[in-house]
Amino acid sequence: MNKPMIDRRAFLATTGAFTLSFAVPNAKAQQTGAPAAPWTAYLTIGADGKVAMLSPTTEMGQGTHTAHAAIIADEIGVPLGWVSVDTALPSDPFRRGGSMGSGGSAGVRAWWAALRTVGANARASLIAAAAGKAGVPAAEIALVNGRFLRAGKPLAVTLGEAATLAAGQPLVEGAPKDPATYRLVGKATPRVDVPAKVRGEPVFSADFTRPGMVYACAVLAPVYGGDAESWDDKATLAVKGVEQVVKIPGGAAVVAKSQWAAMKGAAALNVRWKSTVNDGLDSAAISAAMHKGLGKDAQAIVGKVEGDTAAALAGAAKTFQADYEAPYLCHAPMEPWSITVEPTADGGLEIWGPFQTQDRNRNTAARTAGIDPSKVKLHTLMLGGGYGRRLGDDGTPGGVVTALAVKKPVKFFWRREDEIGQGWYRPAQVARLKAGVDAGGKVTALHIRTAGPSMRDSFAPGGLKQGELDASSVQTLTDTRYRTGAYRVDWVRVDQPVPMAPWRAVGATQNGYFMEAFVDELAAFLKKDPVALRRELLAHDPRALKVIDEAAKAGDWGKPLRTGHARGFAYVESYGSLCAQVVEVSLGDGGVVNIHKAICVLDCARVVTPDGARNQVEGGMIQGLSTALFEGIEISGGRATNTNFDGYRILRMNESPHAVETVFIENGETIGGVGEPPVPPATPALVNALFALTGKPIRKLPISATLAG
Repeated sequence: MNKPMIDRRAFLATTGAFTLSFAVPNAKAQQTGAPAAPWTAYLTIGADGKVAMLSPTTEMGQGTHTAHAAIIADEIGVPLGWVSVDTALPSDPFRRGGSMGSGGSAGVRAWWAALRTVGANARASLIAAAAGKAGVPAAEIALVNGRFLRAGKPLAVTLGEAATLAAGQPLVEGAPKDPATYRLVGKATPRVDVPAKVRGEPVFSADFTRPGMVYACAVLAPVYGGDAESWDDKATLAVKGVEQVVKIPGGAAVVAKSQWAAMKGAAALNVRWKSTVNDGLDSAAISAAMHKGLGKDAQAIVGKVEGDTAAALAGAAKTFQADYEAPYLCHAPMEPWSITVEPTADGGLEIWGPFQTQDRNRNTAARTAGIDPSKVKLHTLMLGGGYGRRLGDDGTPGGVVTALAVKKPVKFFWRREDEIGQGWYRPAQVARLKAGVDAGGKVTALHIRTAGPSMRDSFAPGGLKQGELDASSVQTLTDTRYRTGAYRVDWVRVDQPVPMAPWRAVGATQNGYFMEAFVDELAAFLKKDPVALRRELLAHDPRALKVIDEAAKAGDWGKPLRTGHARGFAYVESYGSLCAQVVEVSLGDGGVVNIHKAICVLDCARVVTPDGARNQVEGGMIQGLSTALFEGIEISGGRATNTNFDGYRILRMNESPHAVETVFIENGETIGGVGEPPVPPATPALVNALFALTGKPIRKLPISATLAG
């Protein structure tokens, strides 16, 4: 049995210890001038000196909680092992932009300044309390490694004693330390979440249990937007352990005493599905509709205009044009969706699950149950992979409906086939790029048109009116640093009923591929080196040039290669970070793509936890290479046809780069993201390497399908 997550946080109080909590005023209070609560719940420092931190972010393997712990430990002046981290319950101190959630590579960069301030205030308050007890000036005291020092000698005051004294005193504001003095931030730091995972503790949603809990396996309509009309449950109820079948939105849930019994019962359920208008949908029709959209000038919604692109193209000495296509992508987290829902005695709900959007899921649960959100207590467990998939709330209504029907705690879960077959996808999209050049080979114009469905409107229905721009459909294209003379970006909306949601790096993945593959093709058209052309387009921007040059150097650009090998280059900026990559490839027997080396240079301005950041970069590159080579949802009859890893191929260990190298650039600029920026350049770097090797451009993903065709 698992204890509720609140137990660890409440431990100090229940054992009689005094606590001291700190927070910064929330943004709304700062904007309106309203008084902020002086004590809220970022930190609790107990009488034993241990620091319990409530983080505003979800830990999904990216190491954010370790970064937060390192910031707090450095600012207060305690060992990292003294700081524990949990994700907070949804409440104002942990909200950003009005809601609590994790995404956009914002887990560290959005909270960097706030957490430094929180830690500095805690340190100043603790030192003031210690100084008062010792009868010495606070200015003469330093808090180092959990001890109060005066002139290098320890005071006879413990951190816990200072916390007890400070709990009854007004907050003392402190100044954050110079990051150059940090002992943990920027250094090799052990992950705070790894020990529990290694010990096999039930930190993930799939492992979490409650007393008296039953299991409920979802049986979902395979066609997008479908639902159950009726079912024959005779065979299901004959399965040992199965208790009942419950109607849920989009299908049914088979309730049983064990997970295996629920799965066996679900497999035996004979469902008659309602017919839908989507029954005839297939990938070919979706592709054709998007490509048709590229020619619809009157429907194009402008994202950015600089100069008269039409006139510049008409007056160009030469023009070059290419069309590209990217498929729907599944997030494919290793842990399929699950949620534990328990009705409470007061008519509310207590929920445990793998959430990236706490308020969205709490509100959805409340709406489904017909209760006020304040009656829903939502705990966030660690995620077995996210990549944006857990930003949604599509699995929450089924869990709530089932729990209310059986009136006991329920572990509601999807199978792998549901996760891939029904999981919200990265949008499919096409693009047409047309460049004009003058007689000297200088780029004088570039027009980019993308066409595809609106991810924003699918993820938040009604959130985008007709005629409005979905910024994700032109992401990175509207703020590119490339200077191309006249420049225009527009988008044609071509909606489909396929469910979509943000996917790691969102629109930067498709658009990074479109732009960077085109730049290499344009370089070949102009008989220029691809890196040299990028340097021309970025000649005005020293920061971007440094990233380009560092990547070229680390990737041995221009140096001799083994026979049958080639290198590809790509540069994409997203989430406040500049990223360039070099990939070296060859083709083996049967046209198998061998990836020998992958180099990434990331300018994120500051690295908080180097090991964690390097893991994110390496994982991002691997995911980008995987999607480039193999991944894509195939649709026929209104449903996904590749719904497990036998059909939805991901990169395997033996197919991964033989060597991976990461170079960070730190420069004092505004801190950027790390989790998402390494993904977008990986695909075009690989595509460009194959183009250099074969002379044949790859204009449709995945690569494996294009090479086979």
